Amino acid sequence: MSGPASVGPARRRRRRLAAGLAALAAGALLGPGAGVARAVPFCPQWAGFSPANFPQQPHIDNALLPLVPGAQRILDGRSNVNGQPLAHRVTFTVTNLTKVIDGVRTVVVHDVDYSSGQLAESELSFWAQDVFGTVWNIGEYPEEYANGKMEGAPLTWLAGVDGAVPGIHAPWQTPPVGGQRYNQGWSPTIQFLDCAQTIGVGLTRCVPAGCFDGIVATDETSPLDPASGHQRKYYAPGVGIVQIGAINDPQGETLVLTSASQLDADALAAVDAVSLEQDRRGKLSNPVYQTAPPAELPASSPADAGPAPVPTPMPSTPPKGREPPVRLSLKLFPGAGTVTRSGKALVGVLCATPMNAIVAHPGVCRGRLDVYLRGGRTRIGTARFAVGGGNERMVRVPLVARAVRALHRGARMPVIARARATGANGGSVAAQTSLTLVANPSR
Repeated sequence: MSGPASVGPARRRRRRLAAGLAALAAGALLGPGAGVARAVPFCPQWAGFSPANFPQQPHIDNALLPLVPGAQRILDGRSNVNGQPLAHRVTFTVTNLTKVIDGVRTVVVHDVDYSSGQLAESELSFWAQDVFGTVWNIGEYPEEYANGKMEGAPLTWLAGVDGAVPGIHAPWQTPPVGGQRYNQGWSPTIQFLDCAQTIGVGLTRCVPAGCFDGIVATDETSPLDPASGHQRKYYAPGVGIVQIGAINDPQGETLVLTSASQLDADALAAVDAVSLEQDRRGKLSNPVYQTAPPAELPASSPADAGPAPVPTPMPSTPPKGREPPVRLSLKLFPGAGTVTRSGKALVGVLCATPMNAIVAHPGVCRGRLDVYLRGGRTRIGTARFAVGGGNERMVRVPLVARAVRALHRGARMPVIARARATGANGGSVAAQTSLTLVANPSR
């Protein structure tokens, strides 16, 4: 997540897939290899991948994901860890390093994640742009940390190793809104699969790092793990990712771009040295990573002088103290007008931040959602909810028994959904929407 304003891709969530389906995919669904579109379960490979389609020296200038050496991006926000919403910071730095994976020379990005100021992950990720302008993710080596100690990199994957397939993160031409989903990476060994779909173009977003126009929004999900929810990313031309949101995602990762800079030669050399040392650790300890040749620096670079004593750089400490209150609004929308088999109405709740005033920690809308028969005061369901600012969540409202019986007999039930909540500033916010409930036994 180049020039002075570009960022490498944001932290992608690893999905845990059903082992049986993953094994089936590994054994029967993967295609024959380079030169064709490799088959991926439930998630098409939108374009063919072939080493012949990549230049000898990588150059990534796709408008939505430019990756120029020295570009550094910092995103701040929140992520749920063990049920607790903790401060989360992600820093991406495009290094001078390159590495050959699956016959393609890639750009190496150094990516560090911090939760509440503690290092959680240090990753090397590998990117390349083909001659058509599409940016591919070709592998990842993520070292996991706990209490300051490295615990290994079990989620390492490299394209071409153990059936892993590279994924697209920035197509040469933006797919239409609501169009076909495309593969962002597939590894049957670690049971990882992500798919993306365009959900918005020409958007405007304001974040702490500035205001950006012409944004493309994507929705990411894993078809084999629907319980993991959705992650939404917002790509600004010439910059990269400026915002990340979550819908029905237990991890609940929400981030905004707080810093975009271009490192000077000395600072970049320090990151290069750290990345080379991490590359060497991977070559010594990780069997998947050992299959690729070592990362390399340009011949004139001074950083490749042996193991580096420089520690993984820690981003600047997030500002302390309470942020000013953020006035939130509440919006409701129909949850596909359905009632689940267990008799729960689906109602979407959006805890909205003010237009062009997105902040890193916008607070939470907490309240109650009631469902009434339209045209009367008869309440047939109620549920409590809590939705983070700037996020959406589908709330399941249990209905009274007589309503459930009527719906399962085939009745269509016009209702009003009303919600009232307390926003981040302590004030009351409310919303209302009309919908027609229809039983859907498949949900």
